[in-house]
Amino acid sequence: MKILYLAPGNSIHSKKWIEKIKTLHPENSYYWYSFEKYSYQVDESIKYFYCDSKFRLKFFKIIYFIFQIYKVNFKTRFDLIHIHSVGTYGLFSIIPILFKVPFIITPWGSDIIFGSQKFINRIIIKFILSNANLITCDAIHIANLIKKILPEAKPKIINFGIDASFFKEINKIKLKNNLLKIISTRNHENIYDLGTLIKASKKLKDNNINFALTIASEGSQTKILKKTVFELGLSNQIKFIGRYQYENLPELINNHDIYISTSLSDAGIASSIAEAMACQKIVIISDSGENKSWISNSFNGFLFKSGSSQSLYNSIIESIDYKNNWEKIGINARETILERNDINNEMNKMYQLMTSL
Repeated sequence: MKILYLAPGNSIHSKKWIEKIKTLHPENSYYWYSFEKYSYQVDESIKYFYCDSKFRLKFFKIIYFIFQIYKVNFKTRFDLIHIHSVGTYGLFSIIPILFKVPFIITPWGSDIIFGSQKFINRIIIKFILSNANLITCDAIHIANLIKKILPEAKPKIINFGIDASFFKEINKIKLKNNLLKIISTRNHENIYDLGTLIKASKKLKDNNINFALTIASEGSQTKILKKTVFELGLSNQIKFIGRYQYENLPELINNHDIYISTSLSDAGIASSIAEAMACQKIVIISDSGENKSWISNSFNGFLFKSGSSQSLYNSIIESIDYKNNWEKIGINARETILERNDINNEMNKMYQLMTSL
């Protein structure tokens, strides 16, 4: 089977999904085309390219890319096309629609939550969904939103999954010199609400909690966040480390006691949260999206009210009160991921759906 993936080359989620399918089922020929440049090294057995158009206007780049896909499909005659995201990538569905190639569409959470708010976007998304042979997503509430757009749709839930053999406990959780080591790895964008984490950190300092917060990644809000940290007098407690190498992420997570996610919107369980849970860390996450269906307070992590720095502070204090149970909480967190979000299980379920078309 010749399979073409149309997915962002600058997303680690695309890489993990495509390469895991290929590893589990190497008998197929795999192709991956990205509108963006690739941010990660790609498996050499996968044929890939990105949109190298010199056009500055996005409209012309999209037309150019559609033409490139057309040429490759005409030459290769793909058996299946899988499109990730119904934003810009959704427009590329014109090729499988016109040439009657079976195709799968996997909307990402923000595509449906925010992209469908405009009338014209909603019409386009409905057209794409109605022509797809299969729709998958990674959250029940996203599936319900899809059904609101297209009532006859029957989306299947497939989690992106994480590699639990890669993300695992290296260091046992224990407070060294009573220093609470906290980490966040979410991008510095408004949707991830890192300002709430910084405000909660100020409350920790004001209440004489000995802590160190590592803020990884970058984004459009990085300068603003650094300025806020300085103005609140938290420069000695909070360290910005920028982007990290993915292969070093398990070690980075394991060097901390607590992982915090302040995201205002996730689809299913965010990969970054699942990675920390697989490493048996104490996770404290907002109650947005379906997080409440993944985390039970003091059993496998802790929840706080989305957008509330006071609630986050209270949850951090609550987690400290449970420090004698951290090992058990960490074990429960990993078991949750092994049961519900292991990438091998999820991609095998995905492949079964692919071969049923």
